Formats: sequence, C-alpha cells, structure tokens
Amino acid sequence: MKKNIALFGGTGGLGSQLVEELKLKYNVIPLGSKDVDIQDFEAVSDFFQHNEIDIVLNFSGVNYDSFMHKYSKENIKERDRLIDINIKGTSNIVSNALVKMREKKYGRIVLVSSILAESPVVSTGIYAGCKGFIDSLTKTVALENASKGITCNSIQLGYFDGGLTYDIPEEFRNGIIKTIPMKRLGKVKEIAKIIEMFIDVEYITGTNIKVNGGLDF
Repeated sequence: MKKNIALFGGTGGLGSQLVEELKLKYNVIPLGSKDVDIQDFEAVSDFFQHNEIDIVLNFSGVNYDSFMHKYSKENIKERDRLIDINIKGTSNIVSNALVKMREKKYGRIVLVSSILAESPVVSTGIYAGCKGFIDSLTKTVALENASKGITCNSIQLGYFDGGLTYDIPEEFRNGIIKTIPMKRLGKVKEIAKIIEMFIDVEYITGTNIKVNGGLDF
C-alpha cells in the first residue's frame, strides 16, 4: 500500500514539479494556501485530524528582500509575513503532524531550508534567519521523536530549476550559475531522490543535507 504524503507548498513552482516526481511511488496530497492556511493553527490541526498522513514535506515559504535598515512602518508587514509563514507556519505543521505520528509510532517529516541559512547574501537577513530556524528545529524534533519511529530531516537547497530561484533577476541568476561548480541549476528529481532516502532509511534523523551543486560562498 502506498504511503500518504502531505506536500505543503505543493502547488508552487518547485512543489508542483515535485508532485509529479513522487506520485509514482506515493499518494501525494499537494497543498497550497487555498487548501490549508498554515498560518492558522486550527486549520492545520483540522487537516491532520481528518487525513491519515504518513509523510510530511514542507515546501511552503515566502521571501522578501530588504536591507535591515530599510524596514519601516511602510513595509514591516512584509517582515511579519516572512515570520508568520516560514517560522510559525512550519511550527504549526510539525506540531500537528506529530500528534497522530506518535500514536502510530511512524512518521517522516522533511523540511526545506536554504543555502542562505549559512551563507546569506545582502537583503536576505530575515529570510535567512527563518531558514536557520528550520535547520535548528529539525534537530530538536528528531531528538524528541526518535524513539517513536518518527524521523525529521531538512534539505538545505541551493539554486534549483523552479520556485523562488526564478524570483531572482535573470542577469543575477546567470551570475549565480557561473559560481556553481556544476555550472547548472539543480533538478527537481534530485530533490525527490533525497526525500525517498529520508523515507526509506529510518536511521537518518536530525540531519541537514546540503543539495547545492558544490556551491560554497
């Protein structure tokens, strides 16, 4: 019987491509903000109460670029949105997913981080901080649930052919590609293989895997 995956952010650029890669082996439920508002704890709780989920993938996230000294009353809501979705939203998903997983003594949680968590660039301070939170949360959740048959890992993504990479202006994006040792963007099927490994190998938990083509700022 195929395991059930809840893919938050599954209607976005990267997430929708990942659905196509994973659906051959798993029952994948792609979820966007119109399906479940991850900022709403009760909405996330309701989803998990009414669905049997074995594996949770969180690819939801937003970015907003600003130098720290340029945050003001005009754009401070953008900072709050970053925190509400990237940090609070992730927390809502993990907290609610764990309830049934602990009862069943089985679960897989895979969270998506970013190369910016360790190698931030100018104007990405809040976003980078949010991704650093995800890497840290992963380790704590793994420790708390390892004895319950539940693993939690994160993938620190570099620049991929889809998703937020295409929010970067083309000229700058081409410049980034030149700095990547493999001289190309990552492929979604490469992310899928990492996820499948996390699902299949229980002895891997609390781990952050860097998938960035050898890029090191």
